[in-house]
Amino acid sequence: MNMFKAEWKKVLNNKMLILMMIVIPLVPIIYSGIILSAYWDPFGNTSNLPVAVVNQDEPSELEGKTLNIGDELINNLKDNDNLDWHFVSRDEAQEGFDNGNYYMVITIPEDFSKRASTVLEDNPEKMNLTYEVNPGRNYFSVTISEQAMNRINQEISDSVTREYTRAIFSQINEIGDGFAEAADGASEINGGVDQLKEGNEEITKNLNKLASSSLTFKNGVDTIQVGVGDFIVGANELHSGTTRLNEGIIQYTNGISQLKEKTALLTDEKKGVPKLATGQETLNGALNDLAAGSHNLNSGLVQMNEQLPSNDEINQLTQGLTGVQQAVNQLQKAVSQSGASPELVAQVNALNEKVNQVQPKAIGAIDGYTNIRNAFEGEKGLIQGSAKLAGGMNNAVSGSRELTTATANLNKQMPQLVGAINQLDSKSQDLKEGSAALVKGTDTLSIKLPELENGMTKLSEGATQLNEGAGQLAEGSTQLGEGIATLKGGTNELSNKLSEGAETVASIQTTDANYDVLASPISVKEAKTNEVPNYGHALAPMFISLGLYIGALAFNLIFPLSETATRPSSGVSWWFSKFSLGFVPAVVGALVLSVSVVYGMGLEVANMGQFILISILGSLTYMFFMMLLVIPLGNPGRFIAMILLVLQLASSGGMFPAALQNDFFNAINPYMPMTYVIYGLREAMTSSIGSDIFITSVAILIGCITIFNLLLFLFLNIKNKRDVKLVPES
Repeated sequence: MNMFKAEWKKVLNNKMLILMMIVIPLVPIIYSGIILSAYWDPFGNTSNLPVAVVNQDEPSELEGKTLNIGDELINNLKDNDNLDWHFVSRDEAQEGFDNGNYYMVITIPEDFSKRASTVLEDNPEKMNLTYEVNPGRNYFSVTISEQAMNRINQEISDSVTREYTRAIFSQINEIGDGFAEAADGASEINGGVDQLKEGNEEITKNLNKLASSSLTFKNGVDTIQVGVGDFIVGANELHSGTTRLNEGIIQYTNGISQLKEKTALLTDEKKGVPKLATGQETLNGALNDLAAGSHNLNSGLVQMNEQLPSNDEINQLTQGLTGVQQAVNQLQKAVSQSGASPELVAQVNALNEKVNQVQPKAIGAIDGYTNIRNAFEGEKGLIQGSAKLAGGMNNAVSGSRELTTATANLNKQMPQLVGAINQLDSKSQDLKEGSAALVKGTDTLSIKLPELENGMTKLSEGATQLNEGAGQLAEGSTQLGEGIATLKGGTNELSNKLSEGAETVASIQTTDANYDVLASPISVKEAKTNEVPNYGHALAPMFISLGLYIGALAFNLIFPLSETATRPSSGVSWWFSKFSLGFVPAVVGALVLSVSVVYGMGLEVANMGQFILISILGSLTYMFFMMLLVIPLGNPGRFIAMILLVLQLASSGGMFPAALQNDFFNAINPYMPMTYVIYGLREAMTSSIGSDIFITSVAILIGCITIFNLLLFLFLNIKNKRDVKLVPES
């Protein structure tokens, strides 16, 4: 207790120490008050910030209305008190900006309104509003200027959008009229589709009939082709047989002549009748084969002729093909005139090309029927020639039989043989002529056989293509009918929808209120959980905490804490005397600062008791923290206190949120006492952080005060026991 009295007696007896005890509690309010008053409400004084505005804009036209956005912006700025606007020329603005008279220069270019009028063109251009600032002169003025430019940009956007909206709604009304006209056109198309559908149904019916007839035609052609093949084989055999027959008849007639001249030799077995009998047997076999072939040939030709289609059927096929061609041409013309979709027109054109490809081949196939019939019928036709050939062969066979019988009886009835030889000789000339005619006819037939075979092949191919083409035409016509049905539904729906659209557009009635909402459709409403009146209130927690720290630092810089008024009797008395010297100016300084900023500067505080409590605890924390550094270390301790001041200012989140700091300062933030002083002051001022944060801050600050005093007590107690002198004050 004696130590306590001695320390205070020393202070009270020293005018300089008394002055320091009076002045040091005023240091926090001097420091904090000056800084806060300088930055109390900078945003409320932006009307004093000079800004130059240069208007070079020229009017433009948009949908018949004059746009003069530059003059509109100037008029709006004249009613705006956010900044100190100066409307000057380009040269005056540049000179004032270079001299520092203007913090910002806004330039409205000459094509500002012209670019605004290009919004409805193919290549619209954005409006360029330029502003020039000098961040090196004052960054805070740049921030304010940018905020002002954002508001100007929004005002211009709203104004331009409003004019755009007027122009667009004007065009929408014109579109509504177009919808009505389009609906009428769609109704006319729908009527044309009905006619198109009826015509396509008739075409489909005829095409199905054509497909059925072409299938029957193809089957008949296939049957004829098989018969022609058989006929060609028989004709080739007939040609070979008639050749051999002619050779035999020549030999036969020569033999008869020789026989007549040399009847005497007939009885000669080596040169006469026996040799003749042998030749007759060979001739008889050949004649029988030729007779059978000629009859088969005649039957085959007759059967083939009966299987050929009649002239009436051929005429019907020809007329059907012509009708299909005409119907498809009419369909193509109707589709092209009806304004149908490009896909439907393409399908009809493809159908017409198919018909044009099939038509010549089908007509050629039908003409082939006529050529075949002409070859079969008539006096010189294959059937008549075959019949004559069969008759001649019958006569030849009869003659051969008689010759055989005569030859058999020749040896017995030689006289009769001579008479018979004379009779045969008289008929040999007829036989030669008939045989020659037969050979000539078979030669002609053999020559014509390749033409017949090629004609039948082409006829078969044409019939196949005709059948396939007719099937494709019928199928395509059916698909076309389905497409027409879909088109009818689409045109009907199109007409209805266009009518509804025209009615909807006609019902739209817009006013200036609608244009304003479209120009600025969003209304931003700010919901504040608490109120911070100005920039000074936002900075107050940091500068109040900083002022308390500076006050504690000033006390420990000036006051001779390392000296003692008398020799300490114990470590407790020594500690308590130093504790009392630091406690009084710390508490008084906190009280003076709290009362001054609240009642002198108008700082709004939600909870005055919490505000004073956290100020006192913060001041005591800083005071005993520095005493713990200064008493043992002296000036190095004061230097460390200054370094720690810088670290706390950087990491406590007083100016900007801690989340914006780097990793190092975020890491040390929870371990800095100033962090909790600022948290406590903010909660006391705004009640925005939460009572838990305030209680935590109070507990941590009380813990810091306790720990710092315990460490100081241990140090002084150890020093007292060891009788070690402290670092002397310089």
